[in-house]
Amino acid sequence: MKNLVIIGVGGFAREIFWYAQKSLGFGVDWQIKGFLDGDKKLSAADYELLPEKILGDVDGYEICDDDVFTCAVGSPKAKKILVEKILARGGKFINLISRLAEIVPTARLGRGVIISPFVGVSERAVLGDFVAVNAQTIIGHDSRVGNFSCIMPHVAVSGKVQIGAEVFVGSGAVLLPKAKIGDGATVGAGCVVLKKVRAGKTVFGNPAIEI
Repeated sequence: MKNLVIIGVGGFAREIFWYAQKSLGFGVDWQIKGFLDGDKKLSAADYELLPEKILGDVDGYEICDDDVFTCAVGSPKAKKILVEKILARGGKFINLISRLAEIVPTARLGRGVIISPFVGVSERAVLGDFVAVNAQTIIGHDSRVGNFSCIMPHVAVSGKVQIGAEVFVGSGAVLLPKAKIGDGATVGAGCVVLKKVRAGKTVFGNPAIEI
């Protein structure tokens, strides 16, 4: 039995603690060990909300042979930094996939992926390494999501959408068929993306425009 270490101590990490207990492998392949603090320093009251113990921080934690990791940090840039610190010291990441998700057999998932409850990953969709897909989001057929990207709840990713690396897609966004989102872009909550978002840009609105 492996021990799962959740990187992150914010609200998303607390959500993942509960989602993990209804994910594939829980209680069979791994159990939850606790949380690792990353780059987010919380108030004492916030730390008290954590449902499991804090094991230390990412920089100082001594990785054990039976440890496996998941990174529950919403910011793609912050997540990449934290994950790379653990990888550099030999840490191993698992895919955390809710039993309540629907992933078709032709979909492909990278490593360190988080799939929350009521997510659908459709025909020949591809998720890169360390992608997080939050609850009640749909990834349409033939779409691609790049490494370290984070897709928040209630997002509709239509067919043949291309999402680059380190992209953040806010809650309730709609990406229409064949839309292209460049690396490092931010798609605001409730956006409707018709065609393209340039790399590194932030968009809001319906239709989505740069701000």
